[in-house]
Amino acid sequence: MRSYALAIAFSVLLSAVYAFQNPGDITVRFLLWSREVPQGIWEAAVFAAGCVLMWIVSLSAHLEIRGKYRHQIKEQETKIKKLEDERLAFLRTAAKDHETPVRASVEPEPIPIVETEPITTYEPSANGEHVLATDEDILS
Repeated sequence: MRSYALAIAFSVLLSAVYAFQNPGDITVRFLLWSREVPQGIWEAAVFAAGCVLMWIVSLSAHLEIRGKYRHQIKEQETKIKKLEDERLAFLRTAAKDHETPVRASVEPEPIPIVETEPITTYEPSANGEHVLATDEDILS
């Protein structure tokens, strides 16, 4: 902001110097309007009007871009909300399946180790016959 103020002050100073160095009158005609104006004052006024016009154009462009970004942010917030709702529904469904309450962060629960009866299977022997085997036979 400070650099803009400095640039504006410098432009005003140059316009004032130009206006004092060109004191001759000129006739300005526009459509039906005609007026005698000092040349330096007229050109400084036209310069100032051009600056204001460019500021208005840049302001409208800035507002257009801002509106575009607001629209994108709104779409992304809607998408985030939809995904959060979907995640919550998934967590609720998972909680109903496991009969556990829904928590903010899902941590894996340890799987309990349960002692079971030895499993018996049929394994082929060296001669091709199937032999009854237990867990101890398989693990040894």
